[in-house]
Amino acid sequence: MRLIPFLPCPRTCALLLSATLTPLFAAPAAVADGSAAAAHDDLEGHWRFDQELSDDVEDAFDGKLKRSRYPVPGGLVREGERPNNQDIQQMNYWDAIRDSRERRSQKDLSRLGTVYPLLTATRLDVVASADGYTFTYDELLPRRVRPNPAGRVYSAKGDELVSDTLGYTLSYWEGDTLVLETDPPDGGHYVEHVTRRDAPPRLEYRVKVDLIILDEPIEVTRVFVAADGAAP
Repeated sequence: MRLIPFLPCPRTCALLLSATLTPLFAAPAAVADGSAAAAHDDLEGHWRFDQELSDDVEDAFDGKLKRSRYPVPGGLVREGERPNNQDIQQMNYWDAIRDSRERRSQKDLSRLGTVYPLLTATRLDVVASADGYTFTYDELLPRRVRPNPAGRVYSAKGDELVSDTLGYTLSYWEGDTLVLETDPPDGGHYVEHVTRRDAPPRLEYRVKVDLIILDEPIEVTRVFVAADGAAP
């Protein structure tokens, strides 16, 4: 019997070639990732809020917050009786109190929850670490930021997420912009874009907020310049 030698098909050849070459290129890829991470360390520094270069947050949210509902005392009118003048005056009083509180609630930015400090901080300190950064708002609220090397990718285990009191945050790079997507504890979603700009050195901090208490998503841009006029 004549033996016919085995000739692999083109697909088999491609798989064998891929398996052979992958180890050769794995190390350079890791080096490239490390170099890319180092290139983004220019976010580090001490930054102060510049009101003139930034959007007015109160104006941006004015009229966009839904009213909070405040209850008023009940049982003012006795069953089977028509309200008298005193009843009407009392009901008018409580209605005015409720209307005042509900109108004020439309301007109360603290109702925005965990995104509130990101929209109101006047100082931002950024310190680089081996796997990301620590952002500190107004020297009071620290926040770990760990960019996912795989980008905007969610895994089944969720190891790429940072969990803290602000919520669950996925961060990743889009070019030279650090993106943070957060699902806060009370629901909703907000996305931050942090970009270093030069001439003069500054951080452009863009926040898009989408919460159930808003009539529509709101986006604002806040600009931070080098603290004390010194470039970090």
